[in-house]
Amino acid sequence: RAYMSVKELKEALQLNSTHFLNVYFASSVREELAGAATWPWDKEALSHLGGVVLNPAYYGMHGHTNTMIHEVGHILGLYHVFKGVSERESCDDPCRETTPSMETGDLCADTAPTPKSKLCRDPDPTNDTCGQTHFMGTPFNNYMSYTDDDCTNSFTPNQVARMHCYLDLVYQRWGHRKKPAPIPIPPMITGQTQDSLSIYWLPPISGVIHESREQDTLCDSCAEDGTFRQYVHEASSPRVCDSSGYWTPEEAEGPPDVDQPCEPSLQAWSPELHLYDMNMTVPCPQPDGCILELRFLHPVYPDSLTLWTTYLSMGSPKALSDIEILTEQGESIHLGPLDTFCDVPFTVKLNIPKKMSGVKIYTFDERMEIDTALLTSRPHSSLCSACRLIQYRVLRDPPFADGSPATPLQAHRQFIDTEVTPGQVYRYQVQVVSHTTSGEASPPLVHMHGTPYCGDGKVTTSLEEECDDGDLLDGDGCSRMCKKEKGFNCVGEPSLCYIHDEDGVCEPFEKTSSMLDCGPHTPEGYVDLWAVKAYASQQDAKACPASLVTGEPVVKVCKSHLHEVPKDLLQAAWFPCAPSQENAQDPNKKMLLGDDEGVWIKVCFERPAVPTSLLLFLASSGTVPSQQHKPVVTIQLTDTDGQNRSLGMYELSCQQNPIIINVTHSQEDPSPQVASVLFNFSSPLVGIAAVALRTLAQPGSSDPLATCLLQHEEGCHHQCYSCAHGACMGSGTCTQPLLVHTATLNCSSDGPRHMTCAVSCEKGFILHASGGKRLGSMEQEVVLTCSWGQWDRSVTCDPVDCRVPDQSHVYYAEFSCPVGTTYLQRCSFSCIPPAKLQGTNQWLTCMEDGLWSLPEAYCKLECDSPPAVANAKLLVPRCLQGNHDVGSVCRYKCKPGYHVAENTADKPKK
Repeated sequence: RAYMSVKELKEALQLNSTHFLNVYFASSVREELAGAATWPWDKEALSHLGGVVLNPAYYGMHGHTNTMIHEVGHILGLYHVFKGVSERESCDDPCRETTPSMETGDLCADTAPTPKSKLCRDPDPTNDTCGQTHFMGTPFNNYMSYTDDDCTNSFTPNQVARMHCYLDLVYQRWGHRKKPAPIPIPPMITGQTQDSLSIYWLPPISGVIHESREQDTLCDSCAEDGTFRQYVHEASSPRVCDSSGYWTPEEAEGPPDVDQPCEPSLQAWSPELHLYDMNMTVPCPQPDGCILELRFLHPVYPDSLTLWTTYLSMGSPKALSDIEILTEQGESIHLGPLDTFCDVPFTVKLNIPKKMSGVKIYTFDERMEIDTALLTSRPHSSLCSACRLIQYRVLRDPPFADGSPATPLQAHRQFIDTEVTPGQVYRYQVQVVSHTTSGEASPPLVHMHGTPYCGDGKVTTSLEEECDDGDLLDGDGCSRMCKKEKGFNCVGEPSLCYIHDEDGVCEPFEKTSSMLDCGPHTPEGYVDLWAVKAYASQQDAKACPASLVTGEPVVKVCKSHLHEVPKDLLQAAWFPCAPSQENAQDPNKKMLLGDDEGVWIKVCFERPAVPTSLLLFLASSGTVPSQQHKPVVTIQLTDTDGQNRSLGMYELSCQQNPIIINVTHSQEDPSPQVASVLFNFSSPLVGIAAVALRTLAQPGSSDPLATCLLQHEEGCHHQCYSCAHGACMGSGTCTQPLLVHTATLNCSSDGPRHMTCAVSCEKGFILHASGGKRLGSMEQEVVLTCSWGQWDRSVTCDPVDCRVPDQSHVYYAEFSCPVGTTYLQRCSFSCIPPAKLQGTNQWLTCMEDGLWSLPEAYCKLECDSPPAVANAKLLVPRCLQGNHDVGSVCRYKCKPGYHVAENTADKPKK
């Protein structure tokens, strides 16, 4: 062919980007493309695939002479100044910028929000779909805008700082400075006694811990103890790649780059393979499964292997069916089946006396995704032998006893000062020394000896400590700065930190923030009206009852994508009925959902109200990994007069759950009372847990429930389902409900037409709501409300069900539960041969918390005594005694005149 891609050009030239910025000139089929660049966080940034590509049709032409400056801005981490307006994905995009900010838009607080524009002035007012129409003080003269050269002339200070950050941290070797990088934060105290003080400091901000050399070395991959760390250099798989071009083995090369673990990603290898347009995933073949071979550039004596398995199918125990270690001499060592998780890298320690060059990963999970692997050598690797560590000098004021203000040079990053006096104030700084050049001193640590410090295990409010667990580690709930980390709460001294969300305990500080523990929070002065009736695009009371969206949400966690919906989730949230798994996996195919209006659900409320906002609780956003566009929902309100009003289109995202849509009302028109809401979804994989209408509380209303929901008309499309309200029928007198197995039933009433009852169940029983919708597993008490003779829901106290015991309770056993698996029922287990029972009690009991009692016996894999061998003598007499552990060896010696013959009956035929 007469052309080549940019990647092919870079592959052919092999110009590494470690020391230089490479600029390529390549004509583009897309004539409007003036240039392109790699981001500094791309794993290709420092490889031969990095650099800038410029279109020669534009380069140097009038109006485009600053194109290279613009692209270098991208190379150094700058976004377009209009990123937060013209490049946002939706009005709910968390990167949307309405005011200058370091956290949204282009991540610079001195560039005002602006739409994309080529004008050398503020843009004209526009009809922006997100509300903002006037943009003032826009950075039209910024190099990162799209205005012409005669207008662009500057970067802002924030942009300059951002570019310096990436020059210092990513492109260090582009510069020729001799000074080593400084240590970014003050030294930290690690211990204190009456006559000593121990301090510790971080390495330089650049991360470079070895003295630089002119020639290329491997020292950047060496740690202080001489361990050598390397990511995958080359990946391959015998599995045919998917026709989409995604999930190729090359995605497993280099450092990890998957943004969101446990979510499908295109930045990883996967054996996922679809046949033509059938959209059926091809399973991994027997007997070995799907294989990914990973090779490392430098064979080393291994210390550990770390594997990033960033996505797993649901319910896949031992997802890694085998890991095969490949040695430099061509030998193989099998580690066998292993468990792995998607949210933490899998690390296995290796004690192999041979150099390792690669690894083969085996799996039968055809949807598994592997991002990369890291091989770490033993300390003092020969690859690091030529690397010389940088050194440090500790500066102290007042000087030391010998009059010197500095210590001798040292290579380790800790120092014990034994020349201290209680009550004396000391000032410590650390300098980095490389060769004979000293860097800038670190920020100072100022400490009065004998006073409290962060890391002493005592929370000192005068130091603004929020916690103190006695160490200087991040990620354990209490940071090295003695601040509580996100998602943690800390108590006691030394601080014990725990993850408070989803622990089943509603603590006072999380009442407004944790829906998982405390349920939906309604702000003071508002009332949430939950849906009481629902109709969907396909009415199926057994397979996909629309009634599951009524009442408060049971499902508190949203999953962006579910290949298969678990049965317990199908009983707690509404998922559209799908006639076949193939159609359910492919939203582009026509869904057979009863009509041609796609996926919709219509909900009604007990009484009409003027809403301030609408809340949509998701169980699944319905995301499809191979689709770039996010699922959306179109919302329509219907008032008591039958008039419809559109609220617009909104993206579905688990990051914003519940989705809160504000409902605004014009001052001219009286606010209509909403009776129902219609949702139209773009994805058939969506899951809805609940819908609520938020309205202002009206304490002065004497009879807010004078109108009641009438029965709907049977019909075809959603227009035929009526949410009409009318006068309440009957006397409307409330009577106390009759319930069994209740521990408490406390009812209060302020009149014959209104009553509330708090219900809790006996030990070993759990609350269930009517209509097949179960309540939350942590919900111990429920409040029922009766108005005009109608209870808002019906509940029962059912025995806890422990379900059939999992294999993990007793390995190598099968279970029998003749009388069921509910509270206080018992199941027995028997060992599967050749496993033998160890112990006497073979029973498990279902406990009140829904868990089985601990087993008092177990099944152990043992071999029986070996069979007699004709014409041979047993050399190990103990082999005839009882059972034997796996791995035991029994040796025989042939009698004189006999030799060991191969058993042809057991030999497989070719």
